Amino acid sequence: MLSVHNLDVRYGQFRAVQGVSIEITQGDIVSLIGANGAGKSTFLKAIAGALPIYSGRVSFKDQDITDTSSSTRVQQGLSLVPEGRRLFSEMTVEENLLLGKTVQRQGDWDIERIFTTFPNLVKRRHSKTGSLSGGEQQATAIGRALMANPELLILDEVSLGLSPLVVDQVYASIESLRDAGTTILLVEQDLERAITFSQRAICMLEGRIVLDKLTADTHRDEITQAYFGLNKATQQEAS
Repeated sequence: MLSVHNLDVRYGQFRAVQGVSIEITQGDIVSLIGANGAGKSTFLKAIAGALPIYSGRVSFKDQDITDTSSSTRVQQGLSLVPEGRRLFSEMTVEENLLLGKTVQRQGDWDIERIFTTFPNLVKRRHSKTGSLSGGEQQATAIGRALMANPELLILDEVSLGLSPLVVDQVYASIESLRDAGTTILLVEQDLERAITFSQRAICMLEGRIVLDKLTADTHRDEITQAYFGLNKATQQEAS
């Protein structure tokens, strides 16, 4: 479904993402992990078309999307829930959700299904999103992305700033998407949750991929060592 080959993303002369290649097939549930500054969010934004690509190629459903706009990628079925949610605080929940429908795609997601999936939003339907709790804002951001009926849902820092109880609630909703067959790529700082939720873990260090394995075949210590750059293989790959 998604193929990224030798991707480089730069801020001026700084190489935030360095020669990254990954393959994600339909139905995959993949967690992208790594410490702050590892390049995770930059990588996701480049895939979604929110940042320019310095070099490399990105293909989605066998089509080269390297030079296409972010709106074109949404039209093709790729949606990003950005870090920080990026909601319009003076607009209501319903208005924010309807913005996700500006790109017309065939699919089963509509506003009533969003409210069924995230029942905590029902009573806040006509509230401005600036007045919502962090969990309600995150649910709105995910719902807005789902309104475009994505085939690949990308979630950046889905649990950032949320209490453990709210994170459990958000993940319960995401798990229902997973169980329905949605392909998901997410950034998650909570290693244990990332490992438990995903079929596969990809770890970034200093802009490079240093681990890409099925979670069922990977020992927790191996993931932790890759995360912090502690093992020799990781140090060699990141050098």
